[in-house]
Amino acid sequence: MAWLKTVGSGAVVVSLLSTTASFADVTAEQVWQAWQSEYQTYGYEVMVGSQNREGDTLTVSDVKMVRNVDNMSLTLDVPELKLRDLGDGTVETVFPETMTGDMTGKPGTDTSDIAMKMTMTQTDSKVIVSGSPGDLTYDIDAPKMTMDLDQTVTAEGQDVPVKMYFSLENTKGNYHVVDGDMHSVDSKMSIGTLDLTASGADPEGSGTFNMNGQMNDLAYEGTFAMPKGIDSEKLDEALNAGANLDLGMTYASSNWTVSADGPDGKVDQKSTDQGGKLDIAMSKDGLSFGGQSNSSHIEMTTPELPFPITTDIQSADINFAMPVAKADEAQDYKAMIGLNGVTVSDNIWAMFDPNGDLPHDPATLQVDLSGKMKLSEDLFSPAAAAMDAPPMQVDTVDINNIKLSMVGADLNGKGALELKNGGPMPMPTGKIDLTLTGANALMDKLVAMGLVPQDQIMFGRMMLGLYAKPTGDDAYESQVEFQDGGEILVNGQRVQ
Repeated sequence: MAWLKTVGSGAVVVSLLSTTASFADVTAEQVWQAWQSEYQTYGYEVMVGSQNREGDTLTVSDVKMVRNVDNMSLTLDVPELKLRDLGDGTVETVFPETMTGDMTGKPGTDTSDIAMKMTMTQTDSKVIVSGSPGDLTYDIDAPKMTMDLDQTVTAEGQDVPVKMYFSLENTKGNYHVVDGDMHSVDSKMSIGTLDLTASGADPEGSGTFNMNGQMNDLAYEGTFAMPKGIDSEKLDEALNAGANLDLGMTYASSNWTVSADGPDGKVDQKSTDQGGKLDIAMSKDGLSFGGQSNSSHIEMTTPELPFPITTDIQSADINFAMPVAKADEAQDYKAMIGLNGVTVSDNIWAMFDPNGDLPHDPATLQVDLSGKMKLSEDLFSPAAAAMDAPPMQVDTVDINNIKLSMVGADLNGKGALELKNGGPMPMPTGKIDLTLTGANALMDKLVAMGLVPQDQIMFGRMMLGLYAKPTGDDAYESQVEFQDGGEILVNGQRVQ
């Protein structure tokens, strides 16, 4: 949905505005000069209305920062900035209670026009800068910061409004900034509460939505480094020159509500969880992303069902990593997803199992893959952006684990495949070992319940007999072998 672009834009602006004191030195004038230089390094034009020193305080008024990227323009306005020498080699930086911004243009290849107004407010926020030139620490204490985003998307001559509100309470932490050939930032922050509300229309549909959410006890720790003299928009060049990002975030709990009206009616969803984490890393050596949520509970009502449905997930995990730089040799990748302890409400079971004949044990889905792949171009290069498909070729697939467990049956798999590329479709060679338990008991119950006809179950039993070896009571194993030329064998029997 296009309104999600607003979420991403808002997050970028919050980061920019909330860290504007992240570049300073040991005197007020040096703080201000470093702040300007750094934002100019990142592509901003900084304009100043006036600058005045009175006693221990430097006051900078009517600051405007403008950045133009492709078809987008961002303008940030800071009415007044006060920098006070504290007399002990440190500088206190105080921002006004209200700062504003505007973003206009066409994002990416989108043909829609976006006009967004932003208002950031903060109360009693303080930043104390200490250290020495080129090696500075910024201690931050922000009791409350808010961001209002008012966006209008014009698509096919129609204006579609979207409003968003962020609130951060009890933000504390520090940034450690080192300037040299590389500009590096080490940061450690905590946030008591993050609140988010959003409402508006879907520019790509014909409905409206309302969303409210809260995350509690967030903790963030990360490092970031950017080489000097490299345009930050040229991500491939920056990464090859040593740019890197490594951050991790945890939170104690969250709750979200979403309500959407569309042509088919109203959908309401509520969700909660008991904490989780997010890890992101990127350098010339690769890109990785990992996340986890614990004890998730989801409730939903839809026009298609006369009753609400609920789902509980004990834990959900995702882990992904891949190369980003062109190389002649194949490089490592991995992809993992896991849904553990999944249960649904009794009213869902009652739709097809009213007598409780099937086991209602929690279900599990796990997929864990790794292997080797090649990139024919740097992933973030202009050449890759101009391609119809990503410039990547998968050479091997290691199936470390596949598991599906539900309604009393359990399927597991492991194996390794090598892909022969160059033809219309990649041709695999290798083996996959599979085990299955509980299949016969499940088929018996499906027939007794009248959900599956007996003749179809007979076909299923026949396939088990042909292509699976019994290893115990209602337990089977199979080996699937892919050979050169497209031949496929199951337990030595040719099936293709």
